[in-house]
Amino acid sequence: MMSSTAASETRVQRSRSRLRRALAAIAVAATALSGVVVTAGTAHAAENSLHGVVTGADTHEPVQGVEIVLVNYSSGVYEHATTDASGYYSFLDLGYGPDPGSYYVLADDPTGKYVSGYYNPSWTPIASNSTPIFISSLPASNVAFSFELLLGHSIKGELTLSPTPTTTDKFYLRLFLLDPTDSTWKPVESRLLDGPGPYTFGGVGPGAYKVYFVQYSGTDLYHAEFYNNKRELEDAELVVVTATAGAVGIDAMLTPNGPPIVERLAGSDRFQTSARIAQEYSSADVVFVANGLGYPDALSAAPAAVYKGGPLLLTRQNSLPAEVKAEIVRLNPSTIYVVGGTGVISAAVFNELVPLAAVTQRLWGADRYATSSTVFDEVWGGPAFEGGWIDVDVPDVFLADGRNFPDALASASAAGKLGGPVALVNGGSGSVTPELASLIDKFDTQHIRIAGGTAVVSAGIASSADALPGIDVHRYWGANRYATSISVNRAIFVDVGAPDVDTVFLAVGTGYADALSGAALAGNQGGALYLTPGTCVPQQVLDDINTLDPLRVVLLGGTGVLSLAVEALTPCAS
Repeated sequence: MMSSTAASETRVQRSRSRLRRALAAIAVAATALSGVVVTAGTAHAAENSLHGVVTGADTHEPVQGVEIVLVNYSSGVYEHATTDASGYYSFLDLGYGPDPGSYYVLADDPTGKYVSGYYNPSWTPIASNSTPIFISSLPASNVAFSFELLLGHSIKGELTLSPTPTTTDKFYLRLFLLDPTDSTWKPVESRLLDGPGPYTFGGVGPGAYKVYFVQYSGTDLYHAEFYNNKRELEDAELVVVTATAGAVGIDAMLTPNGPPIVERLAGSDRFQTSARIAQEYSSADVVFVANGLGYPDALSAAPAAVYKGGPLLLTRQNSLPAEVKAEIVRLNPSTIYVVGGTGVISAAVFNELVPLAAVTQRLWGADRYATSSTVFDEVWGGPAFEGGWIDVDVPDVFLADGRNFPDALASASAAGKLGGPVALVNGGSGSVTPELASLIDKFDTQHIRIAGGTAVVSAGIASSADALPGIDVHRYWGANRYATSISVNRAIFVDVGAPDVDTVFLAVGTGYADALSGAALAGNQGGALYLTPGTCVPQQVLDDINTLDPLRVVLLGGTGVLSLAVEALTPCAS
């Protein structure tokens, strides 16, 4: 991560609104909501108001300095009280008790050691989910309300700017919590940073969170985004806090408004490039491995990797590159899928992969088309319960010619966007094979999307697919591989107004090596993958980039395959 100046951290909201932060369960140790007197040692006499003792659930010892707030059900905040060294609080210190009525009770530990929230009775950071307590007419009211605070955790990260900033503007961070009552995202806490630097949300309780970063003051120079590099809340990566652990490394790099930042992912060869692309994943439960010296199996593996949320790494037939093995070890997957038979990935390589995951499974068939069908069947089907199997619906399936790579490569990220596979077909044949037709029926597919014109995927294949029950056929094609790539991406990303394309990927259209792993990354990031010549970028691709307004354009491969002119987004002459 690039260095940045330290930034002081201030709360956006004062003490009364501090309680809206990311909070979770607070156990109620002893609660009496009406007509019960609770004393807390000889120093605390029975009182005609709300009072009690606050302790920590980890030590069961009193917690000093906790702010207790009564919020009138209809009019807002009524008054505050703070716990003393014995954990005791009382609203009698006001000189009079609260007026009779319904109140929300809030508790906040300003140190962030303990989580805080609204009483409900399991406690919640979301005001609308709180349960009011009732205080009856004085002097009869005597409400004893004691409880324990759950030990909190932190969400930590660092905000950086690219390029290195000269601005002293402030930046606003907001934490959203998934509300379990209605499955919506609710804002629960904010932070204001004086500039780029580290941040902490303390006192966070168990739950699923999302973090938003936006410029707060000064000229609007930077794109706002959610973690991890997403424009929209629904696409943001989950940040999970458990009862025993918080989250670290929740970083963001904001980029300037205007033209996208152009980056390059490359290594000294296709295997190192594959390993470099895998470094874009912080972890992965599933990893796919395919032969990097041939394209067919990797073309089927790329959208499967997208579906499983993992990377695609490349290997030689008879030896596993050291850098690829190192990346698999770092990712620590539970499952490795080896795509292709022993004729493309040897038993020796398979056996070297076995110790790296709990499960290592080979997906293969008699030829590239059978292997493609096996990937479709095994990856989109899945184990259910009691040893049985259950299959999901796969509404969209791409068909691409397995005799060459460009159209299948162009459709891999688009298929990933739709959650479906790329099924390789012999484009010169007259119909869809019975095996593929059976899979289309098995997964209740509705849309067959063909990448390429009739010269690469025959009219007979299209008509036989169209004759299958409940199937609509869509064909995307152009005068050449670049135009077909544009046609696919416009249909899936551009023309539908996709709001979440934060990254556009460019791969050379005359070779597949560097783009195979990149196609999986593009799909996992919701990005569009365009094919381009090695020396310029087609104007239509530049037009699409302008329409999609991504944060980044990522080139797959070194300057030997995508020149500095491509890096400069230089348009082709025609």
